[in-house]
Amino acid sequence: MRYTFLFFTILITACEVVVDVDMPLKPSSIVVHSVINPDSVFQAQLTASQNILSEIRFSTIESAKIDIYDGESFLETLDEDSNGFYRGKQKPLPGRNYSIIASNANYKTIQASDNVPDSKFAIHSVSFSKNSKEQYNQEVYNMALEFDDPSGENFYEIGMYGSLFIFDRSVSPPVIIDTLTIPYYLRSEDPIFSDTYRNSDGFWTFSDVLVDGKRVKINFIVQLHQLVSVEEIEVTVVLRDISYSLYRYQQTASLQQSLNGDPFAEPVPVYSNIQNGYGIFGAYQQATKTVTAHREE
Repeated sequence: MRYTFLFFTILITACEVVVDVDMPLKPSSIVVHSVINPDSVFQAQLTASQNILSEIRFSTIESAKIDIYDGESFLETLDEDSNGFYRGKQKPLPGRNYSIIASNANYKTIQASDNVPDSKFAIHSVSFSKNSKEQYNQEVYNMALEFDDPSGENFYEIGMYGSLFIFDRSVSPPVIIDTLTIPYYLRSEDPIFSDTYRNSDGFWTFSDVLVDGKRVKINFIVQLHQLVSVEEIEVTVVLRDISYSLYRYQQTASLQQSLNGDPFAEPVPVYSNIQNGYGIFGAYQQATKTVTAHREE
């Protein structure tokens, strides 16, 4: 039996064939990340795409020229900041169509356009209550959000920010010495999210296909960590009306991230609306509501 095993081992080893295959590699292209909204000036980041064999994962593009157009009219050229970031001096307006054109001597010129949403929406109410099912974690609360969805096709993102208190625990009782603003990661089993995913920044993306033109109530579960140490905290709920391009980009990017590390998953191409390049030029407008959440025993 030992000789038979050696025979098959030698046979398998001897049959190994190395084949060199020439893989055509695409030239590097401009990758744009620019998401505009009426509360901020135009800004964009440019990086260079990398081929599959490249050892460089992230490379910024400097000395580029980025022009912004309002419809067919030139609006402004963005100023270069640093590390591939570019910033303008003007803010987009709701309901307008804007275009971006970026050029650099080493790459093909790219362009894209998108509409800033102009729907009339607002957060109606936000409320918190203790989650009775979470018996072993007194930090977990239910959050209910209500807003009125305008008629017509709309796409949204929902997220929440709150305070993180830094305590000096060398004294008794501990005192707050600093406060930071952090995202709170929401959980939800609401059927409105049946066809979408949570983004890496904690925002939930969804369409209004199930609730068009209605008052919408969505339930979340959130850990309000700070209510262990303090009686109340202020949180800000953010509701964004996003463009279709941004919706598709967020949806596919979230799906790709969720499948990372799964050897049996099919690759998911991330949506892009950039001509001659990659990335996203998207738009949104947002409504916010700041409320106080109280500790419940």
